Amino acid sequence: MKKIIIIVLCSIFILVIGAVVTPFLIDVNKYKAKIIDIAKPHVARDLDFDSIKLTILKGLGAEIQGLHIAEKLGFGTHDFLNLERLRIKVKLLPLLKKQIQVKELILEKPVVRLIRNSKGELNIADLMGSGIEAHEDTESPEKKENEKNGSENEVKSGSDLFAGLLVSTFTVNQGHIDFTDEFTRQGTTTTTTIDLLDMKFIDVSTNKPIQMYITARLPGSSKQNFVTKGTVGPLGDTLDIKRLFMDVTLSLDEFNPDAGKSYFSVRNSLPDMSFLGLVSMQMVLEGNIDNLKADCNVDMKDLEIMYGETFHKPKSVPCQISMKVTKTGDDIHLDPCVISMHTLSLKTSGKITGITNPYFDLLMGTGETSLKGWGSLVPALKEYEPEGDFVLQSSLKGTMEDASVNLQFSSPRLMCNLSQTSDNNQKATTSQSFFESIDMKVQAGKKQNNITGNGSLDVKKGNVMAAPFENIQAQFDYQNDMLDIRKFQVHAFQGNVSMNGKVKPREFQWNVKPVVENMNVAEAIDTLTQYKGLFKGRFSGSFTANNAGDDNQKGAIHARGPFRIDQGEIMNVNLVDTVLDALFGIKSVSKFLGKEGGELDKQKVTRFDYLDGDFSMTGNKINVKKIALHNIHTAKATDSDAFIEGLIDYNTSSLDLKGKVVLSHEYSAKLAKKADPLNALFNPENRMVLPITVTGSINKPRPILDIPYITSAMAKYYGRKELEKLGDKIGLPKKGDKDQQGEESPVGNILKEILK
Repeated sequence: MKKIIIIVLCSIFILVIGAVVTPFLIDVNKYKAKIIDIAKPHVARDLDFDSIKLTILKGLGAEIQGLHIAEKLGFGTHDFLNLERLRIKVKLLPLLKKQIQVKELILEKPVVRLIRNSKGELNIADLMGSGIEAHEDTESPEKKENEKNGSENEVKSGSDLFAGLLVSTFTVNQGHIDFTDEFTRQGTTTTTTIDLLDMKFIDVSTNKPIQMYITARLPGSSKQNFVTKGTVGPLGDTLDIKRLFMDVTLSLDEFNPDAGKSYFSVRNSLPDMSFLGLVSMQMVLEGNIDNLKADCNVDMKDLEIMYGETFHKPKSVPCQISMKVTKTGDDIHLDPCVISMHTLSLKTSGKITGITNPYFDLLMGTGETSLKGWGSLVPALKEYEPEGDFVLQSSLKGTMEDASVNLQFSSPRLMCNLSQTSDNNQKATTSQSFFESIDMKVQAGKKQNNITGNGSLDVKKGNVMAAPFENIQAQFDYQNDMLDIRKFQVHAFQGNVSMNGKVKPREFQWNVKPVVENMNVAEAIDTLTQYKGLFKGRFSGSFTANNAGDDNQKGAIHARGPFRIDQGEIMNVNLVDTVLDALFGIKSVSKFLGKEGGELDKQKVTRFDYLDGDFSMTGNKINVKKIALHNIHTAKATDSDAFIEGLIDYNTSSLDLKGKVVLSHEYSAKLAKKADPLNALFNPENRMVLPITVTGSINKPRPILDIPYITSAMAKYYGRKELEKLGDKIGLPKKGDKDQQGEESPVGNILKEILK
């Protein structure tokens, strides 16, 4: 037994000495051309290396220095692969049986250059097989038939892809990959670099799982920030990618998305999107492509996200994406996907069926979400300073071309600041508005490019710019880019407002027909305008309004319609008494009336039983077609009326109105009895008519009596009386008298013309 042990030890010693001495005695470089000729058919490229030698101290095998593989024709003159050193270690015992088994394959500092040209062709297509090199539109019928049968996922064990990979350990140290893309953004060349790439595959074989560990530095990082570890396989005699089992963990730490923006297609679809900062991700994959479980978490707290002027998430705002996905065949189950940002947590769960034309059956919703602080993320909300909580629930069913959506939004209370545009260059005022018990429901559908929908809105009560309201109820439809308001009603200012109409959201054009019933004028005007304390009454009306405009007045508000005010008061003018005061100041009238003018009530109020009006408005110009005040109450002239028309410039508050005051029967008769010339102002209904103009402003209106008309009418009246007296004296027939033959007297006709 002792002799046997001595013989074995001596044999091993001789083998070791021989293995150490042999690399120094044999020059393998003289076989360089032969080695290249053997390897070239498997690579399908020109290749070369600087030198080759046998090794023993670093492991029994061979070491190739300076390996180069040429670039594919048409992709430039640089090398596709530069490898500083390729080390091959073999197992000792199989050599004793004249068998070569690779123990370890080590690639030191490989530099790989990947290119996708402007046609979408890859420079590695010839290395991966002819099927990848062809475009989808130019693939052969045989290739397409193989894809249909799934044979494109199978690779024989003797294929080029696995030649030389069946080793105990496969290692890559300090790898470097440049990906040059000329296709994604036509006319622009972008390069993405992945370096510090370390890879190790253990037990690379076809009949058991392969252990792997990969680390790399992705663009924008100062260290290795990508790690993949786990197992893949077994590969089997034929590789079926769909059945390839994996149990892999991926980690991404301190990744800068903006540094690798050229690599992500989202950058092309959202060119205004930019990132600043770092993102981290962890993902676990278990199963195969047909039956896969994925658990992914992305942390973007330290990432600033900007989308033009629409959205801005600062680095300090929490933002996370968590996904639990299960894929079974062509079905994808979300259980669930959660996007959390600031106070929002949006959860999505459900199923997606199919890959080429997916069918969605998803439920989406939020918990109770606060609006506080969202102004810092969405600049458009900043001036409104929204507050309050809301809950959003929705569902999606259908395909991208034929889908239906149900949405429900509810909130116990929402608050925001609203600014009211001021007039006369005064500073705009801001007030906090609120809405309580909001419930909105929307049902929408899409077929091809046609989107239709309908919905309802209910708000129990609220306050908009200090204007309180109750019970908003609305129903609306949407079709062909048109929002149709079928019903809108609200109780405000002690009255009711209802409306229907149409809105084009994209063009921001609208055409509505509001109806107002019994609204308190004082509350409405005092709340919504600068003309506080000027008007009282109960307002009703029916209008049409739009902002379509013409080429010269695009966006200007156009409105028209009749209205009525009951039991009204104009607080800053006494229309009738002001006109009578001017009438009584005429000398030819005052001498008859004596103290009548001094007894006028000097209140600056015009009270009336009701007012009928009709107007049209373009921009800030209001055309008053008719204002009729009935049964005006004053100390003397009760039950009088007034009729006014003209223009109001709301922008400057100026008035340019004309009209008349019509005194009551009783008061007209009383004045005419005292001042006979006033009979010249009577209308066919025996009521005195006083023509007026109204100038000044809405705050300070100035009714002006048309005194020239009054004096002219009274002068004609005096002339008529004198001519009648003269006719009586000389015996002339009176106006309208006929002679014996029944014909009008020529003299009478002359008097008729004079007395007109």
